[in-house]
Amino acid sequence: MKILMLSWEYPPRIVGGIARVVGELSKRLAMEGHDVTVVTYREENMPYYIKEESGVKVYCVDNYMIRPNNFIEWIMQLNFNMAAKVNELVLKGEKFDVIHAHDWLVAYAAKSIKESTKIPMIATIHATESGRNSGINTETQRYINDTEWMLTYEASKVIVNSNFMKGEVQRLFGLDYNKIDVIPNGIDIDKFDGIVRNYNFRRNYAKDNEKIIFTIGRLVYEKGIQHLLYAMPKIIQNYNDVKLVIAGKRPE
Repeated sequence: MKILMLSWEYPPRIVGGIARVVGELSKRLAMEGHDVTVVTYREENMPYYIKEESGVKVYCVDNYMIRPNNFIEWIMQLNFNMAAKVNELVLKGEKFDVIHAHDWLVAYAAKSIKESTKIPMIATIHATESGRNSGINTETQRYINDTEWMLTYEASKVIVNSNFMKGEVQRLFGLDYNKIDVIPNGIDIDKFDGIVRNYNFRRNYAKDNEKIIFTIGRLVYEKGIQHLLYAMPKIIQNYNDVKLVIAGKRPE
């Protein structure tokens, strides 16, 4: 299958989790024999085209800030440029079987390409604006929420990474429950083979007989760290010898 991935971030440019997910997913799909093309944003000093060892083809497009500090305009311009790059590839003879759009940041490019090429489009919703902000509170948030709805409406299928997200997306956007598929994010456990345990380092956080619950991620509401904190008293009641270690970056 020839797969077109649209993502506003892709390794080596990593802003958040989307780059890591799309990077690994593209590589794994290519390893399974699929022909994967990624169109993404080009940062300064990045090449315009990359052919990865896995066979993934990455096209990077320029973008410019029209007005200072206007992220929405910047994203719209990026969508125009991404759609233009795909149209250029199609005119040169490139063919795709499916478009895979990642989050609202590429929604308009995905819609435009879908309509001009008649190629089916699926969308992964990695997070929602409502979930990030515990509701919709500003005009910018409303715009993003509406764009998310448009993306899910235009998609033939919507992918989320958990049953919780499936319920959230269904509730927010009124989608048919059967239109949403849950595909959890994977972990490459081979990367952790051969790691030598450093017990002296471990003793900075717990005694040898104690279990450690470790979590790492951005310390924001949407990550759900509060649920773990609420659960700790009950965990301690059942398992006395346990320590919780939290690592992460606070919001900017």
